[in-house]
Amino acid sequence: MISTDQAVKAVSKFIYTKATKRPKLVNLEITKLCNATCDFCDYWQTRHEERITDYKPVIEKINPLVTVITGGEPMLRKDLPDIVRQIKSCSMFIFVSMVTKGDLLTVDKARELFDAGMDQIAVSLDFPGETHDKYRGIPGLWDQISDLMPKLAKAFPQKTFVLNTIIMEDNLDYVVDIAKKAREWGVRISFSSYSVMKTNNEDHFIKEEKLRRVKDLVAELIELRREWKGTILSTEYYLNEIPAYFERGGVPDCLAGVSHIQVTPSGHLKRCSEMPVVAHYSDYTPDLFGKTECTACWYSCRGETQSPANVKRALEYLGVWI
Repeated sequence: MISTDQAVKAVSKFIYTKATKRPKLVNLEITKLCNATCDFCDYWQTRHEERITDYKPVIEKINPLVTVITGGEPMLRKDLPDIVRQIKSCSMFIFVSMVTKGDLLTVDKARELFDAGMDQIAVSLDFPGETHDKYRGIPGLWDQISDLMPKLAKAFPQKTFVLNTIIMEDNLDYVVDIAKKAREWGVRISFSSYSVMKTNNEDHFIKEEKLRRVKDLVAELIELRREWKGTILSTEYYLNEIPAYFERGGVPDCLAGVSHIQVTPSGHLKRCSEMPVVAHYSDYTPDLFGKTECTACWYSCRGETQSPANVKRALEYLGVWI
């Protein structure tokens, strides 16, 4: 959780990004390498990649409100704390988060990342129990996460820890249980929606016969969000669109390239993680990406960054619940 002083700076930066048409969010992909074997992602098949060691010029050029360090598995990079320091040095305010599977995370490593300037750590969790291990291809992953998250929340009470859960065909009956675990562990939770874009795997996309279940689930999550004020980070705007997304197979009016941008490990720019490279970061301008006709996802990075913008929502996005 950011301090009052940082919250003031965050509001100033939020206003700046709107005025200059900078993206609210940069997904900084620092590696495609991964030690999982998820069937809805093919990054783990990467064997060699081009990547840079200094991302400071990249972030300085784009100057977003939020940078999320992603992979692959970002914790495979030994210079991760240095990358965090690079990002934090780029502006008077940049909120830095990281998404990890959690198998390589420890209390000591979290402390090292926080000392470097990390603001938030998010851990992916799609099922309670050993089913999660099977989906990710990592034995013991559930035990690691369920042991680690309460320890992290206790060790760093001023920091924000989040479970990232993908809503999909397979886990509809477990999503609320995961949310309850987040509350039990003293952490938060956010949701994203499964897309076939990465591997064309339709097995996990919610089918027509489950749409009623999705609507009931979303209604329950919104009720819990209001009751648990602060536990569920996903906005009602984002949650309310999930049933229609699965019913239509997409959501129109995507702002990828405007509200959020993807940076590859080599420092090249993509509209989003599933789109081709458009330019090197050195060629970035706020009008680099034109309008897209793509409707094929409702990832949280898309939906939350294009949600109705106001200061209250910006602070919620940064873990300040008012």
